[in-house]
Amino acid sequence: MIFGHDLRVREAELANRLGARANVFALDHTEALNKVPGGIGDKLRMRLELFRAPFEVLEEGPVTRFRMPVAVGTGPWLNEPAAEWNERMLRRALDKFGCDRVFLSSPFFFMPPEKRDYELHYDVIDNFHDQWPDTRTGRARREFHAGQLRRADSVSASSLQQCDYVKRLAGRAAVYIPNGAPLHELRSVPETEAVAVRAKYRLEDRFVLGYIGNHTHPYYGMERIVRALVRARETRPELALLVVGPGGESALEFCRGEQDGVFVTGPVPPAEVGAFFHASGAGVHPYDPRPQTHDAMALNVIEFSACGKPVLSNPLKEFQRLQLPNVRFTVSADIGDWVRALLDPASFADFNRDELDRRISDFDWDRSARKLWRVMTGEADASP
Repeated sequence: MIFGHDLRVREAELANRLGARANVFALDHTEALNKVPGGIGDKLRMRLELFRAPFEVLEEGPVTRFRMPVAVGTGPWLNEPAAEWNERMLRRALDKFGCDRVFLSSPFFFMPPEKRDYELHYDVIDNFHDQWPDTRTGRARREFHAGQLRRADSVSASSLQQCDYVKRLAGRAAVYIPNGAPLHELRSVPETEAVAVRAKYRLEDRFVLGYIGNHTHPYYGMERIVRALVRARETRPELALLVVGPGGESALEFCRGEQDGVFVTGPVPPAEVGAFFHASGAGVHPYDPRPQTHDAMALNVIEFSACGKPVLSNPLKEFQRLQLPNVRFTVSADIGDWVRALLDPASFADFNRDELDRRISDFDWDRSARKLWRVMTGEADASP
């Protein structure tokens, strides 16, 4: 069973693959969570909507999606009662579906009892510790999250940095199960599809930088990459930025669009996204350096790497640690440093492709799902 109150890319990829081995039931409130604009009133309405949601099956299949009432804790006074409510709802779901294993990746969702008749696996995908200030709320959140990790039967983490985070926060080891990419699908895209994308957007004579969203989160660092591109094109007018996915229109707030070399596609069906990776000459990853992004295993970097493309990124710790041969870094997140990196031929120079092929095989979703299965069933140890 996959359990959390948001079915994001990592959870969905792993759940779909685990569905071939076991009956998987995924608690999915993705639509309710993604449509929240961000104001206090909107967040309160979202939380009320989650709390009042009916217990219902949304879609049956290898992964059965369902909805149920969820309470969201927001601080030291609400964490425990919200967690107790969610534990009761969890028991109801386990009984309804006949499940004996829980996969959890949502902090503050519930505190697993010390004595229970189901196995709990905790999957750490973000650093929910270092970004919190040392306030009562921050301390309560750290203590709650650490308690969840300590009580779990097994723990995994999506990056090497996250493995260190779990050790620091909860004093236990986490199994390294990295974020990944569908390697076979991305590598088997016909060249004609990439050529068609370049022709559609009139990119034949340009060096195309791809910024491809994962369809669930906003484009962090959009202003940085767009403003840097506009300045770099004064020297290299052949540069272009291809922004792919919903919400990419935000790029137009910082430029004049195609007139400044910025091409926005809007939403693209997931089955067709591979062609846009291959239509790009390189990928860009301008996310702000902060605890979450330093420790994250960003999907688009892995996806561009799977397609054999160079990637230019802010100097984020996880990717500096991985040392993939195709990933190069700006000096800092400053727009001026991005301009200089875009103008530097070394940023997109050739690299050892045999080494990249060997290294990127570690990040296949199928491989990560197999490792997760071994961990959840007790067949793997807890070393990174």
